[in-house]
Amino acid sequence: MNHDRLLSIDDEPAVCELIKNVAEDVGYAVRTTSDPDEFRDSVRSFDPTVIVLDLQMPGADGVELLRYLAEVKCRAQVLVVSRADGKNLETVKRQGMAHGLDMMGALCKPVPVPELGTLLKNNMEVDGEINEQSLAKAIENGDIIVHYQPKIHLTENGTWKIDAVEALARWQHARHGLVMPDAFVPLAEETGLIRALSERVFESVIKQVREWSDEGLVLSVAVNLSASILDDLRFPDQLSSLVRQHGIEESRLIVEITESGVMSDVARAMDILTRLRIKGFRLSIDDFGLGYSSLVQLYRMPFNEVKIDKSFVMEAINDNEARTIVCSILGLANSLGMSVCAEGVESQKTLEFLKSHDCKTAQGYLVSAPVSPDAAARLIREWNSDKDGTEPRKAP
Repeated sequence: MNHDRLLSIDDEPAVCELIKNVAEDVGYAVRTTSDPDEFRDSVRSFDPTVIVLDLQMPGADGVELLRYLAEVKCRAQVLVVSRADGKNLETVKRQGMAHGLDMMGALCKPVPVPELGTLLKNNMEVDGEINEQSLAKAIENGDIIVHYQPKIHLTENGTWKIDAVEALARWQHARHGLVMPDAFVPLAEETGLIRALSERVFESVIKQVREWSDEGLVLSVAVNLSASILDDLRFPDQLSSLVRQHGIEESRLIVEITESGVMSDVARAMDILTRLRIKGFRLSIDDFGLGYSSLVQLYRMPFNEVKIDKSFVMEAINDNEARTIVCSILGLANSLGMSVCAEGVESQKTLEFLKSHDCKTAQGYLVSAPVSPDAAARLIREWNSDKDGTEPRKAP
């Protein structure tokens, strides 16, 4: 049996056919249905690795079927599609996660073919090849590489310039090409390889910053830090030593920690974060708005930057509640003297909204997807050489 099996339920035959064609082109065995009972039978008999689930169908809605998947302890990755608005999609996605399901994402209809194909390709089974031994070997052999997503900053003359990037790990797999971090970072966390993985990424980033500096490209780079490393009191000294070995300033490195990661052990996190700030590193709290940290803790912790989670940014134009959350975070951060970066900026309208509300840093596919170091350097030079710079362009 094919290791990659996709089961789709949708009441629109044309959508079923589209999903089938895209999935088969990627390499999946596919089964589609419009009948909830047949869907339930296929979950058991077909044992799908990916499920594409329509939310609005006669006979049974997607929420009921999600509950069923949780009851039978389905381990497939679930992609939700619907003509419902983005807010409802995100709500259903969170419900699935609360049920313990592996939620791949959510797409609005009409289903975007390129995005669907990319999602399916990135979430294919890898025949048991991603395991502790293969990951350890990949780290040792230098198969963990780093891509960079540009961050644009609003200058005093009202133009957007790129002065920073976010570093994102990729596994350059011999058979499967680029493997996304969702497929191996949780494994690294579970097996204790996260420290070796993080060291490899930080070292690669610092070397790249040095190389770009030598070429006249002065950038800050944000690097995600696993919450599990926030309990290691040696980390600030180790990172400072690594930066100095390569002759770059600590301020060029932005250490990103998720909101939930910070709150898991506040006292220990405060110790390490404060020492990082004292040494000159910049600190960013990532995915802000998704967790439950108190405003008091945010005030006490030594962050320079707040990153607003993309689920709010992407809906801010069309959804009053998302817009209120974005504006509230902007007001809070600005009042605390912190900068704000909006993630998930994919339209000019969203960028104009952020600019009008005094958000001066943004990143997202409007500017560029994460790309290789060479591609990032080319994009940044082209973007910043544009003297006008008021109309962001997508990466070539």
